Amino acid sequence: MKLINKLSLLLLFTGISSLFAQQQNFDIKWNYGHSYNGKDDLSLKLTLINQNDQAFQLKDYALWFNSMYPIKEGNFGDFSIHNRNGNLYSIDFNRNTTLASKDSLQIDYQSPYPIAHISLTPNGFYLQNRKNNKQLIPIADPQITPLSISAEEQRQFLAALYDKIESRQADTTQLILPTPLKIRRMEGSLTLQNEVSYFIDEAFNWEMSSFQEFAQQLQQLQFVEAGEKAAQVKVLFDKNLGEEEYKLTISEKGLVIEAGKGPGAFYALQSIKSLLPSQALSGEMGIKLPALTIHDKPRYAYRGFMMDIARNFKDKQVILKYLDLMALYKLNTLHLHLIDDEGWRLEIPSLPELTEIGSVRSPYFADGNSLQPAYGSASNTTKGHFLSKADFQEILKYAAARYITVIPEIETPGHARAAIKAMETRYNRLMKQGKKAEAEAFLLYEAADESQYSSAQYWDDNVMNPAMPSVYHFIDVVLDDIKAMYTEAGLTLKTVSLGGDEVPAGSWEKSPLIKALMAKEGFSSVYEVWPYYIQKIQQICASKGLQMAGWEEIGMVNKGTGMVVNEKLSHLDMLLDVWNNVIGGGQEDLAYKLANAGYKTIFTSSANYYLDMVWDRDFREPGLKWASISDLYQAFALLPEDFFANLAHTEAGSLLKPEYLNAKTRLTEKGKSNLVGLKAALWQETVLDEARMDYMILPRIFALAERAWRPAYPFENEHKFNKDAFLKAYGSFARKVGVELPKLQTLAGTFQYRLPSVGLKQVGNKLMANMEYPGFALVYTIDGSHPNANAQLFPTNGLPVRAGQRVKIASMDKDQRIGRISEYLVP
Repeated sequence: MKLINKLSLLLLFTGISSLFAQQQNFDIKWNYGHSYNGKDDLSLKLTLINQNDQAFQLKDYALWFNSMYPIKEGNFGDFSIHNRNGNLYSIDFNRNTTLASKDSLQIDYQSPYPIAHISLTPNGFYLQNRKNNKQLIPIADPQITPLSISAEEQRQFLAALYDKIESRQADTTQLILPTPLKIRRMEGSLTLQNEVSYFIDEAFNWEMSSFQEFAQQLQQLQFVEAGEKAAQVKVLFDKNLGEEEYKLTISEKGLVIEAGKGPGAFYALQSIKSLLPSQALSGEMGIKLPALTIHDKPRYAYRGFMMDIARNFKDKQVILKYLDLMALYKLNTLHLHLIDDEGWRLEIPSLPELTEIGSVRSPYFADGNSLQPAYGSASNTTKGHFLSKADFQEILKYAAARYITVIPEIETPGHARAAIKAMETRYNRLMKQGKKAEAEAFLLYEAADESQYSSAQYWDDNVMNPAMPSVYHFIDVVLDDIKAMYTEAGLTLKTVSLGGDEVPAGSWEKSPLIKALMAKEGFSSVYEVWPYYIQKIQQICASKGLQMAGWEEIGMVNKGTGMVVNEKLSHLDMLLDVWNNVIGGGQEDLAYKLANAGYKTIFTSSANYYLDMVWDRDFREPGLKWASISDLYQAFALLPEDFFANLAHTEAGSLLKPEYLNAKTRLTEKGKSNLVGLKAALWQETVLDEARMDYMILPRIFALAERAWRPAYPFENEHKFNKDAFLKAYGSFARKVGVELPKLQTLAGTFQYRLPSVGLKQVGNKLMANMEYPGFALVYTIDGSHPNANAQLFPTNGLPVRAGQRVKIASMDKDQRIGRISEYLVP
């Protein structure tokens, strides 16, 4: 009876709280302070608006939200601002403040950094009762007032964009993306229609699904089996061709693929798809292929994409969609970032708390049963935001069928807050049951550790303690569970990433257990704990037959003046993802230093391939900018083995002096043999949904695919760099991008890819326009309305204009989606 009464009361209370939340209606506006200048005045403001019909007493509530940049804390009279760890803030109202109906309250605040893009504005707002945290008032995303610029500044920006696009034009369009090793165009073409005979060598019988999918995509044709001599389309076995190598011959008589392994034949099919226009692939026109011969194999064995699903979760269907995209463009490694401070996203059967606690964000986090809100999750409770074992195994099989290896990443010892908090909850539960030994078995932090630090994302409790045996037990059990998932799926886990990046300064310095470890091992500095830890976890991996991967720091050591290459560990079987080449940051040559030292290195260039970076300086562009401002051109600009060759010709590198660049390490012949691949990465702090993910990735990932597969250009040489040849290559590639994007809806699923921005320049009384990558319609208005499908097409020879006209123009795809609008006020 007592239980029923308590349950009834709980349900009644929850219902009242829910009803209360539904009855309240508040809005938030965000704007710059009236004197903000982005330099010495960084004042900002929030405006809380009471849309209710009754007054509201604020004193009992706190306004919670997330901010990418830190905010000045303190007591400011009517309110006080507090950082609640990470990027979560609360504003507490100190006085008996009543917010009248339809009235507003302005909250002035400051951040130490200028807010240049929309993703840097705060999000995830909600009001929460300070005495009863179950009483919540959700608030919609804030109304953002963008940074205003003058009409003249806007004209200058658009004219500069126009000139850049014009300088990068080409007359030719790249035939295949990515470009093959050798390709020779011949006279004539091959037309396939109606019934098409085919022959597939029995060596490829077990891989028929790839050919069946290809046949289904060419819905205009009916494929019928025939003998080798009679068939129009042939897939032949050649034992002399390597794992990913193939030959393709297209003539008026037919089409012949030669391969020695499944991946080679599969990649030949992708090249054929790249040769076809989108209308052919969607069934709107016939199949006509140019006559040519191809001999192809990749430049790098590792061609990767890192998808972060820890910061903001993306489910199985999104991952499967991107596996199809990767396969189309011959990328062969998906690096899944499964854990970070803000989320644990993979079911581990031996430790269910990791997802029960670590995958859930909630405003009720104080009870220890969830993580705190982050990156805009607001008052939502994010249950189910993880991959189940079944989900993960389906992903593994789907990837394997497309010759893609999935490398799981379990971040340690930093970026580990989700794991730490989940195991803390487990510990507390078991201690209450009197099970001390079981409780301590997977504990990841030391209660007596008084070390003070702040991580890159401003956490002060996100680092595991390497002096605790339970940390290694935890890693051991997690790896066993993951390895078993691969085995049960009929696959073999060969490489696993254990992270290893961004352990903040100050970690472990006041840990009694670390001091005891140092005394035992004879360490004179806490810095020596780092290589000790790396060797320990590498040994765990090696004992399981696994190669350990990790970020660059696993091959580095701090000797008291910052992290440098650790020559002593280069003999270990480790794979390093090297991201830190921020232009002007001092580490532009780090990938080369590590490869030269003997480490197997994946160049994950943040200056070129961090896809969460903003596209350009327009306030409306989403993303961050700490590593680079990176458009398609910047992504294409990476010359992986000669990074400094064209740095002066990229926007980000234009300010570097020759003496600065001359002092940098270059890649040696030994280093070239250790540079085993390239990878693009999408961190998802600002990527809240699938549409934003598509926008950030596409089309920039095409540049990664091109550079990782095609052979080096002759101009990829610091001493022989030819800017004109580089621009011609880029122009041809950009034209191909415009051809490829419309195909995705047919071949890989629905993608809300980024449409090209429009450059504008006035020449006399005509306004000229161009697009960052061609292949789309240009639509415009002069009546003040936004361009849409009913707007006029922009004249190819320019639009006559007169003073005072306001022209709005944007690109539009075949589905009538509209790109970023360029607005031009005619002077």
